Amino acid sequence: MLTKGGCDLDRIIVQEKLMLSSLLAGTSLPLERVTAQKFRAGQIISDRPSGVLSVGLIVSGRVEVYSVALDGKDVQLNTLTVGECFGVCNLLADTEMETVLRCGEETEVLYIPKTVLLSCMEQDAGLAMRYAALCNRKIQFLLRRIELLTMQSCRGRLIAHLLEQQDEVGVVKITGSREDLARRLGVSRAALFRELSALQSMGTVSVDGNSITVEDRPLLEELLYHPSNTK
Repeated sequence: MLTKGGCDLDRIIVQEKLMLSSLLAGTSLPLERVTAQKFRAGQIISDRPSGVLSVGLIVSGRVEVYSVALDGKDVQLNTLTVGECFGVCNLLADTEMETVLRCGEETEVLYIPKTVLLSCMEQDAGLAMRYAALCNRKIQFLLRRIELLTMQSCRGRLIAHLLEQQDEVGVVKITGSREDLARRLGVSRAALFRELSALQSMGTVSVDGNSITVEDRPLLEELLYHPSNTK
């Protein structure tokens, strides 16, 4: 039975929600094994609902992914939004990658047990290839995060983030608050505001609400890669 807080879930609705995922769309899953849960903003969630190791698909809201550093500080690794999955890296691992998952807003998640997905992958080469491609993208993303977080300056982290996240017209949409962005970059809120203001004064970016527009990419790259030349 499909469950959602004790209520039956219509199979068509579940199938439509699975279509949100580039990994799971078109996969023939035993829908009676799929469960759904809703969470409050700020709630810590798990990839083990009822103790069953699972992959979670976000169908509404967003989930912030944190790692706990040796000094006990939370380091934000990523923000997952609608259509993205968590628990993916633990699917084939002998040891689990421990992270903290926190809802950035009210969030709904579909859970698919690990055993169900592994069984489907044995029968569906397309699903296995999509899983491999997703893992590859996650590895590349984490390597970029490591590069960003090892930068010493707040300005360098901010510029690298803007250059990476801008869309085709140079706009970066900020998910959550400025404080969330500061946490994602591993800097203080005051330092973020100071550097963002400095970049605006230089004419390299403009800010409008939760959108930051890259106005001068060449100068930003010069500031990032050759900061001594721009002092």
